[in-house]
Amino acid sequence: MRLLTTITNLITEQASLQDLVDAVKNRKVMIIYYDGDEPGGKGLREIEPVCFGYSKSKNPVLRAWDNSGASHTGYKGEQPLPGWRLFRVDKILSFKSTGETFDEVKPGFNPNGDKGMVRILTLVSFDNPEQNIA
Repeated sequence: MRLLTTITNLITEQASLQDLVDAVKNRKVMIIYYDGDEPGGKGLREIEPVCFGYSKSKNPVLRAWDNSGASHTGYKGEQPLPGWRLFRVDKILSFKSTGETFDEVKPGFNPNGDKGMVRILTLVSFDNPEQNIA
């Protein structure tokens, strides 16, 4: 079992908490492999992470603008892409930077936080990156 865990961690390259904070603070465009709901939710996505914290269920979560890729709600036609998504961190199986950054404020962005979170660790700042919460 220990070998399986080691191999899984090597293959998936899961994001550390510091990786998540860094991506939000530095407005990095990321490619993730998300283990989302079926149909249509498992797969690669290109995201712009803007807020990292804890949900009401105490799960670490990442709020991001989902540019493209697999999406359960997009597949069902409920929330087409691009659009806002809340990602459970434990379902992000791979987290890699594209090398690009984002500067555009997307429609519906809340600069005061996220109503889907009870505790915010990091929130993007489009005015001054030094103002991010850490």
